[in-house]
Amino acid sequence: MQTVTRSMTFPEMVRFRTERGIADAINAAARQHRTSTAEYLRRALREKLEADGVSLPPLDTIAMRNAA
Repeated sequence: MQTVTRSMTFPEMVRFRTERGIADAINAAARQHRTSTAEYLRRALREKLEADGVSLPPLDTIAMRNAA
């Protein structure tokens, strides 16, 4: 998927710092699930937020189709 299409599908950016080794762990987990690191993080974050009872907007059908 081209960067322009991806940025229109997911218009918001989240960025944060973490302890050493987390980026490598995320990359390894994404490979295990045969997905991109970004998609792995999106799914993991949504799952955690939903488990915490946070109300989330529905995924756009285009985003869902592109993530599959």
